[in-house]
Amino acid sequence: MALIFNNKDVPHKRFKVQDSLFNKKLSSEKNKISNRILNKILLLPIGIIIFIYLAIVILPVTTMIRYSGVDNILAMFYIKDNISSVILTFYTSSISLLMTFIFGTTIAFYLRTIKNKNLSKLISILIELPIVLPPAAVGVALLLTFGNNGFVGRLLNQIGIEIVFTPMAVILAQFFVSSAFYVKVLNNSINDIPKEIFEITYVLGAGRVETVFRVIIPMLKRAIISGLILSFIRSIGEFGATLMFAGNILNATRTIPLQIYTYMQTDIKMATSFATILYILSFLLLFSVRVFLKDEGEIL
Repeated sequence: MALIFNNKDVPHKRFKVQDSLFNKKLSSEKNKISNRILNKILLLPIGIIIFIYLAIVILPVTTMIRYSGVDNILAMFYIKDNISSVILTFYTSSISLLMTFIFGTTIAFYLRTIKNKNLSKLISILIELPIVLPPAAVGVALLLTFGNNGFVGRLLNQIGIEIVFTPMAVILAQFFVSSAFYVKVLNNSINDIPKEIFEITYVLGAGRVETVFRVIIPMLKRAIISGLILSFIRSIGEFGATLMFAGNILNATRTIPLQIYTYMQTDIKMATSFATILYILSFLLLFSVRVFLKDEGEIL
């Protein structure tokens, strides 16, 4: 059987293909032009939104620094009560940080081993809940638990241990609100580790504990340090829960934020100067986290 080609249809089909390509090219050019016009139209409102946002975030801080003045900021370090609050803040925050490292590291690795995803999500939510809870609610919860009439507080009172209105109350409040930041950072980093690394170490004869301490933790040292710094920053700035649970007692529970709160009732200039010191300290610590993570992937 012979195949018959109609040569008259070939130019017609070729014309249709060329016409289709031309239409696609024309449509692409129109889209590019419309996108350029849209970008130019949105450029101004987007710029205004960014400017307003940065102004809201930065302007109050710069105003505070300008209002305080360098001399007043430096003078804060010569006041005995301020030095006492700084020492107490770093003392309680350091102990809270140690607790965060011990308990937080353990729970972060435990979340990795949970096979039930629903249970893992539930525990994660419970751990991260202090991040979003109002500080007053945290203070009330701690007071009802560890207070003299609380379940744990009554048991501790029987052996002569009192927590409320002591530095221990400050430590518990700081630990409660700050540990979740460390657990979240470390847990995200652990989840990013390929399962093959764990399996290889097991094949080579290492146990789970040895794998964690000799392989995984050294791999995650940047995430661990960064998470601890974030937790430390949060502990230093803790105010509401500490006020509700530990009180505002000089040389006992008055941390830097509570000292600022005390100054607000008597001298706004001193309160602003001390707040500036806290802001600069927090900025430097947070900046160190960013520098530490500059060669790492997104952890936070």
